[in-house]
Amino acid sequence: MNKKIFYSIALSAAALCVTGCADRDLAPDSNAYEFTDSLKALQYLNDYAPLKSYVDRSLNPDFKLGIGVGAQNYVDGKMDCRLANANFDEMTAGNAMKYGSCVKSDGTMDFTLVKNFVEAATANNMTVFGHTLAWHSQQQNSYLMGLLAGSKKNYVLHINTPEPKANDWDWSVTVALTDLLKRNTKYTLVMKAKASSDFKITCWPLFEGGAQYWPTPSVDATTEWTQIKSEFTTGDHDINQLQFVFGKFGGDLWFDDVQLLDADGNNFIDNGNFDDNTADWSFPSWLSLTMAREDDPDPVIDPNAPSPKETITNALDTWINGMMEACDGKVTSWDVVNEAISGTDKDGDGILDLQSATRGTVSKEDKKNNFYWQDYMGDLDYVRSAVASARKHFAEHNGDPSKLKLFINDYNLESFWDDNWKMKSLIEWINRWEADGVTKIDGIASQMHVSFSEDPAIQKSREEHIVNMLKLMASTGKLCKISELDMGYIAAKKDAEGNPIGDGDAVKTENMTDAQQKQMADFYQFIIEKYFEIIPAAQRYGITQWCITDSPADSGWRKGEPVGLWTLQYDRKRAFGGFAAGLGAPKYWESAAE
Repeated sequence: MNKKIFYSIALSAAALCVTGCADRDLAPDSNAYEFTDSLKALQYLNDYAPLKSYVDRSLNPDFKLGIGVGAQNYVDGKMDCRLANANFDEMTAGNAMKYGSCVKSDGTMDFTLVKNFVEAATANNMTVFGHTLAWHSQQQNSYLMGLLAGSKKNYVLHINTPEPKANDWDWSVTVALTDLLKRNTKYTLVMKAKASSDFKITCWPLFEGGAQYWPTPSVDATTEWTQIKSEFTTGDHDINQLQFVFGKFGGDLWFDDVQLLDADGNNFIDNGNFDDNTADWSFPSWLSLTMAREDDPDPVIDPNAPSPKETITNALDTWINGMMEACDGKVTSWDVVNEAISGTDKDGDGILDLQSATRGTVSKEDKKNNFYWQDYMGDLDYVRSAVASARKHFAEHNGDPSKLKLFINDYNLESFWDDNWKMKSLIEWINRWEADGVTKIDGIASQMHVSFSEDPAIQKSREEHIVNMLKLMASTGKLCKISELDMGYIAAKKDAEGNPIGDGDAVKTENMTDAQQKQMADFYQFIIEKYFEIIPAAQRYGITQWCITDSPADSGWRKGEPVGLWTLQYDRKRAFGGFAAGLGAPKYWESAAE
């Protein structure tokens, strides 16, 4: 019977202690609940002991059962804290130990929450898994780019027209804007320009099917670099490009640091410094002009300035040193590099490339929001430097080097759509990183943000590729960790006869049926059992469940989805029972069904 389940299991007041099976902050009055058939069917969940009690420590002495937590919630002793202490061995902070949470916009670092979190965990006999030392997301981009300002090579756009023409529009280049300009709004064009002879360049804001010929910004270019600032107001059109027209000019033009700013300082030109070559810039194919990115012809050279690679390598080392000092040797396992592998093979070698803002392996939005250390350090030295810094500074700050374990963490390693391509690529990249004979990566961490597919064929493929992923991980001989396990549910698309024909939409928690909850519980059991079945005992670092409860409707992570082992009211779900059974607990639901 596919009736929707909204349940809350009544618990006795005597079961409120942290180590008991009760998972509610306050025991409800049992008389306040209608004891329906649905609730009776879920009573078996009260029979389970805390999850960590089901780990066979004789066979898995070093295995860590982990949970993702909010560090501040844990320090404050909220319900998440008590559930974590009762059910798990180890915690991973969702965001608190990431670069953007500890490094301020001026580069200063504040590790107060990190220290408090590690101290609270230690007091409760919990270990902390460090997440994460090197990543492209949640960085202080403006600070890091500021460090590069004095050391990186400066590029300019060089345009050559062979001769002057009769009309303004006979020569032109166009730049695409990052977003539509607001109508009847003032904007300012700011840039540097230089020309082989003095010339006034007109700029036409373009919209679909036309141009705004007045008012327009203009550029007075001279034979010396000139800083330009020209204002204009948009009309009643959706401006999406800016065209520079100079048909009556013959010779050389140079542009640099081109910005189109609104009153709040928002810039609508993404590649105005030409770091990304000539991306977003174009000219009509029938024009015989040339346009290319070139080194600045008049660079200001500081012979003592470090190279961009040195600058960014030092910045990464400073950050890792600060984090290791804050943890004082108490955090012995880390995601040393997070999500390095892209989903693109640009060079065609059969191995997915690293994520990169300069080589076209990330989206335009990611390029704008993230900082890709490897673009400055190189694909090999990025990881090698992070590993070296972690080992060096861990030892300097009271860490026992023999206990330090460094993992490469990534998502979609269980990918069924491309036959585990990212998993295979990661193994090859680890071989490359370790080829120097110095770099040592201790383990592979697979995030496993998975979903159960209602379409049986897709679900079967998901399961087969999880098995394949685990076999590939085991084949490396390295420690194997499931690092961020959580699960949603994807309804099937269906044909006119009701037959499944592929994945549809994710099902929100409020719309989940009891039958679907059972399928998710079975899938949890499958994943965890396969981990213990396939991964040799010596390689079993552990499994971390990412979400304690289902995701709230306003969450930034899988909002409104049934990703937890507990409900938002801290009631155990069927998923809890499936997870426990995967660890070796009895299948209490079988006797409950009798």
